[in-house]
Amino acid sequence: MFQRKGKYRVYITCNTYRGMLLEAGRHPGNESIIQMPGIRIGNDFFFDMVSDSGINATYTPSMCEKDHVYADHLSTRLSEYYDFSNGKLTVSQVHRHPDGYLHFSPGDHPANIKLAQQFGGVVNGLIFIDPKFRIKFWYIDENGNETDAEYEINDKAVRAAMPRIDLYRLKETVERNEAARRAVKKAERRTIASAEDKGSIRTRLSNLFRGHSEEGKYMDNRTANALQPAAVSVETEPGKTETAEVTFVDSTAEKGTSEEAFMDFEKMQEALRPYTVLIPEEYRKQHYEGELWGYYHPETKTYNIVQDELYDARTDAKALGMAVRKEHTGREADDISGQFALSIVWNEEQAEIFVRDNSGAEINIDYYSTYQDVFSRNQGIVEQDRMAAKQAIISGTGSGGFKVGLELVRAGIGSLIVADNDILAYHNVCRHECGIHDVGRYKVDCFKERAADINPNCRVYTFRDLIQHVDPAELEELIWKDSIILCCADNRHCGYVCNELADKYGIPMIDAGCGPRASTGEVFWYKPHSGMACYTCAYGEDKGVDYTNQAMRRRFYATETELEKLHFQPGMYLDIQLTAIFEAKLAIDLLMENEKGYEAKLLPYINQCTVLLNYPMDQDVNPYMHLFGTEAERRPFTWKSGPAQKNGSCSYCGAEKPSSDIGCNTVA
Repeated sequence: MFQRKGKYRVYITCNTYRGMLLEAGRHPGNESIIQMPGIRIGNDFFFDMVSDSGINATYTPSMCEKDHVYADHLSTRLSEYYDFSNGKLTVSQVHRHPDGYLHFSPGDHPANIKLAQQFGGVVNGLIFIDPKFRIKFWYIDENGNETDAEYEINDKAVRAAMPRIDLYRLKETVERNEAARRAVKKAERRTIASAEDKGSIRTRLSNLFRGHSEEGKYMDNRTANALQPAAVSVETEPGKTETAEVTFVDSTAEKGTSEEAFMDFEKMQEALRPYTVLIPEEYRKQHYEGELWGYYHPETKTYNIVQDELYDARTDAKALGMAVRKEHTGREADDISGQFALSIVWNEEQAEIFVRDNSGAEINIDYYSTYQDVFSRNQGIVEQDRMAAKQAIISGTGSGGFKVGLELVRAGIGSLIVADNDILAYHNVCRHECGIHDVGRYKVDCFKERAADINPNCRVYTFRDLIQHVDPAELEELIWKDSIILCCADNRHCGYVCNELADKYGIPMIDAGCGPRASTGEVFWYKPHSGMACYTCAYGEDKGVDYTNQAMRRRFYATETELEKLHFQPGMYLDIQLTAIFEAKLAIDLLMENEKGYEAKLLPYINQCTVLLNYPMDQDVNPYMHLFGTEAERRPFTWKSGPAQKNGSCSYCGAEKPSSDIGCNTVA
């Protein structure tokens, strides 16, 4: 904090003054917000740069409220080219208001306070457009109090307070340092070319525990602050450094500042940008030791460490490094930093993290938990509730079934059984959650991978077959007590099969699909032993059509005469998703309806059969249109719901039959 002297002074250069005049005059009569990053020394403020954050064509007081974010960005960029060792980075906003404003407007006030809190007090000013082009500054403290501040145009004072960095000398330093680093890395790669596979890491960890690793160690010389007027260590060869002095020169000095120098300076700034390491909270609690797997994103310098449940399901997780406990190494924690790309050493409750080839950048640690916990500050992935004890059996992982399954995973469901014998093809991509890189894979395999990416703790069992062909004994072994069957196939025959399975295991079922060109959605639900109409009651007898024929299967989405039009239907996947989301919400209601405190979101408002109108179309193509009134009355995003009539002579449920219920497994 700076001690208040009671008097504040602002120094600007002729270029600053000229820039303010140009910015304010570009759009006469309109609001302008002029940003001026600079330096504060005591109660003196110096500015040598003008950057306009925008001209507002129509003045509104609230337009200023977010300008402090842009001002912060400009200040950060400015700090790359000036020496701030004698003062503190600050910023000023000069406001040119329309006629009539002789002080800050209500919209300026929040922005000014935010700037003052961020920079330890600032000076902000107003421009009065008159023949004298008057400028007035006020000092604003963290509480928003304003004090008059004097200003003067003084190039010499600003140059003395804000010496520019000699980019030419810095360029030479960076080039020597990078050349030495490349040479060391090249030699190192020869010895650790296979360091990323599991076997190599385990071998090196074993050597580390014995305290006599034969691996060569490379410790990058860290630079705490490359912008300070101090010596910078330059590595010429492993273990040796030479010192190159970085000097700062007056802005009037004639030095070469080529575009390459600026580019190299950007590289150094990038090297000093902090790393972020995301660690599972479970690893911290158990002081996890072993291999670290996950993903490294160089563009954000983020290490995303994931648990084995995820990298067992996915094929793209990479070996990142190793975690050990300090008491097991027998060595100083800092000695481990050269052994792996990423190293975590647990020192009691604290994690000491090292990144190999780190050039002095900070390392930010962020712990996350798989489940959200309202009593924890950790970030959660999925909701923590009783859904973890629920299961869904999904028949069909096409456009609708895939979407339904992922929504249940996001809702925190504990287990999913998915069955489908289909392989993703190119014509599926425009109407599916998967993409081109998945073409040629079984859809159920793609689903298991995507589900693990959302909630690694969800148990996903997959069958590359139709649900009716899955071994009953194997299926029975996997089904939990609190389950639901979801028929998401593209044919009616599957609905009859799922109805039988629902009765067999005593669990509810939902059948959902789309009408021609997905213009409507159709949802049917059923609970055994409830007196409800079965699937046969609602839709008639199963005609035993062979739906393994692709043409026959597609008739569920379009009649034969509509197939040609189906190929050109932009946005069809959006219409399919509407039905899928409806089914997913209904599934959650049915799974949770007996849980204390749960408020159903859909079940109280619908009957057993529901038809959704995704968008109106020709009634001759989709007969369901007649349910929604005349053509002029039909509106998208509406539905009609009604009861299904139980048929006393139904061949499936009409006659009294002995119960075929069997016991189901509880959650292991």
